[in-house]
Amino acid sequence: MRYQRVVNEKELLESLAEPGATILCGGTDVMIKMRAGMMQPSALIDVSQLDSMQGIRLDESTLIIGAATTESDIHKSPLVREHVPLLSTVLAKLGSVQIRNRGSLGGNLVNASPAADGAIPLLLFDTEIELVSAKGIRWIKLEDFFTGPGRTVLAHGEFVRSLRLAIPNAGYGSFYHKVGRRNALTIAIASLGMLLWIEEHVIREIRMAVGSVAPTARRLRAIENQLTGRLLNDATLDAARQLITDAISPISDVRASASYRKNVIGDLLVRALGASLH
Repeated sequence: MRYQRVVNEKELLESLAEPGATILCGGTDVMIKMRAGMMQPSALIDVSQLDSMQGIRLDESTLIIGAATTESDIHKSPLVREHVPLLSTVLAKLGSVQIRNRGSLGGNLVNASPAADGAIPLLLFDTEIELVSAKGIRWIKLEDFFTGPGRTVLAHGEFVRSLRLAIPNAGYGSFYHKVGRRNALTIAIASLGMLLWIEEHVIREIRMAVGSVAPTARRLRAIENQLTGRLLNDATLDAARQLITDAISPISDVRASASYRKNVIGDLLVRALGASLH
């Protein structure tokens, strides 16, 4: 297996043209998969020093985050904490300090785990992903990026350069919680994130995303549409619980049963909405 550290995108694209070449950034997912025999790349292409994939900047009403920026740097960023604070909150709960110091948000998304913590706030902020190949650049919504567990639309020879988050209008409340077997380094059994705009006890806007209860992390737009405009009361809480348990398709595995995951997600949604009600 060949190792190469690239210093510009021309080198990166040339290296990715090699069959079996894999990008190495933080290595928190790639190295685990290699040790487990789940992948055997012909080459590891280190992009950790590629400037075009680093950094955080404000661009009018959006926040641009380089795909190789570490989760720790994103968590600590004043721009992130000011404009999309829920992302900072979620990343603080992602793995250990050592993992956050090495892992990148781009790598977290490319791994495409249904339990990916980082995907939840990004879905809520209508994130788009910049994909670069020798053919050019394309932007794709994060909702359309995942195609299944461990699968994305990323084509051979293509890489993620940056993420573009839409900064939401002010006046919202936010919620994120994940349930797992332990607090440290937990992989979520179920997780839910929410942005909520309430005006005179009426839901003016709501955004919801879930993890570990479907083949991919998901934005629940159909439920958002059904709850928007409703008076926030106990009847709405009951309706919301039924809507979300009907909408998700969890599996049973060694960590939890499908029925348990449904109950947990219903409880999390009621807790999130109930905090605004009471």
